[in-house]
Amino acid sequence: MNTLLSRHASVRPAALAALFAALLAALLALGAPAQAHDTLLESDPADGATLETSPEAITLTFSADVLEVSPLVRITDESGEQLAEITPSVDGPVATATLEEPLPAGTSTVQWRVVSSDGHPIEGTFEVTVEQDAAAEETTEAPAEGSSPAEESAPAETTAPAEEGEQATAEAAEEESGSSMTPLLIVLGVAVVGAVVAVLLIMRRRD
Repeated sequence: MNTLLSRHASVRPAALAALFAALLAALLALGAPAQAHDTLLESDPADGATLETSPEAITLTFSADVLEVSPLVRITDESGEQLAEITPSVDGPVATATLEEPLPAGTSTVQWRVVSSDGHPIEGTFEVTVEQDAAAEETTEAPAEGSSPAEESAPAETTAPAEEGEQATAEAAEEESGSSMTPLLIVLGVAVVGAVVAVLLIMRRRD
C-alpha cells in the first residue's frame, strides 16, 4: 500500500510539469501570429475625419519601424476615380505622403501599403471628408474684378471715425453706469449687514 502511494506521489508532479509545459507551448504558439506583423496605430487625418480644407500631407504611424520597400499611398474619390498615387517617405515607424494637389470637396478613400519590420507587406484603407474645395476657397478670397484699391479702402476710411466715436460713447456710458452703481451698492451692503445683525440679536433674545 505504501509503495503504491509513493508511486502516485512521484507521478503527480511529473504530470503537472508536462501539463504546464504543454500549456506554455500553446500560449507561445497563439501569441506568435499576433506579433508577426506590424499594425497601423494612427493616421493623420484620422479615419472618418471631416476637414474644412484639404490636408497638405497624410501621415501613417505604425507599431514598429517599417521597411523602405515599395511603400504606396493611393487616393480615390467617391466614384472610384484615382486622385493621387504617392510614394511616401519612411522614417522609422512613420510614413508621410505629401499631397502635390489638394483633395477636392467630398469623401476620399486612402489606400496604403507598406512592408512591416518582419518583411511581410501590410495594407489598409480609411476615409477622409473635405468640406470645401480649394478652388472655390481661392475664388471667394480673391477681390472682385474691376475694383480699385482706392475703392476698397474708401469704406474703411469713412467708417473709422464713426466707429471710434461709438466706442468712446460706449466707454463713457460704462463709466457713468459704474459710478452711479457705487452708491447703490454701498446702500445695499449696509442694509444686508444691518439685517444680519438684527437676526443675530433676535436669536440671542430668544435663547
